[in-house]
Amino acid sequence: MTLLDLLDRTTVFFERKKIESARIQAEHLVARVLKKKRLELYLEFDRTMQESELDELRPLVKRRADGEPLQHILGDTEFYGLRIQCDSRALIPRPESEILVEKVLDTLEGQRPGTLVDVGTGTGCLALACSRHLPDWNVIGTDISNDAIALARENQNLHPMLQVEWRQGSLLESLDQAADAIIANLPYLTDIEIGSLPPEVTYDPKLALAGGSDGLDLIRQLCENISSDTKYIFLEAGISHNDALKDLLQKAGFSEIEVFPDLNRQLRFAYGTR
Repeated sequence: MTLLDLLDRTTVFFERKKIESARIQAEHLVARVLKKKRLELYLEFDRTMQESELDELRPLVKRRADGEPLQHILGDTEFYGLRIQCDSRALIPRPESEILVEKVLDTLEGQRPGTLVDVGTGTGCLALACSRHLPDWNVIGTDISNDAIALARENQNLHPMLQVEWRQGSLLESLDQAADAIIANLPYLTDIEIGSLPPEVTYDPKLALAGGSDGLDLIRQLCENISSDTKYIFLEAGISHNDALKDLLQKAGFSEIEVFPDLNRQLRFAYGTR
């Protein structure tokens, strides 16, 4: 069997299992087995696959067909140019969240450095991406989950040049100083949405997903407890939350508020300053 035959067959199998982006997912798995970059496969379509390679690939294909996320199978993903280790301890970084990082950098670059806190840090991807591009800022990542904090530390070890302080605790309770800026991608799925998740999302810890009856429990709690010394806030939430986010930020004392879209032009990010 040639490499091209293998990719074609795996793609058809994934399509039957209703796996999105079936071809790309097949290419990622085959590339991992062959220890190559995905695009390098295009130069070797005539390569004859060895039985040992097929034996290594089959269980990976089965895991993906059974609904396990590609990032968990591969063990990592890329986020804002950084390699981020992924497993069931924290939410898988989503490409959409890079938009939030962009907004932070556009706003804070050139400002007097201070303390930036990533609340609910999970894998640490937001904190690490911000630290990379804001080296003069004191970046702190907090999370209620000890497992998530451990994973974030492991991800920092992959990028030892980045300086982030990790603290375990709910929202802002572990801080001994006011944050000058806050970035947060907190759980925002409603109870109804939690009950109808696709298989891939069920591999994420429920703690990182559940936002209560309206999806805003933790975001509301965060906004109600922000110090008056905090000048900037950057939030990610659900597509139905934009009006509620504006209201919460206004009540928290932020005067300049902007809600902006994700890659699909759905309004789900909010920025506030004062």
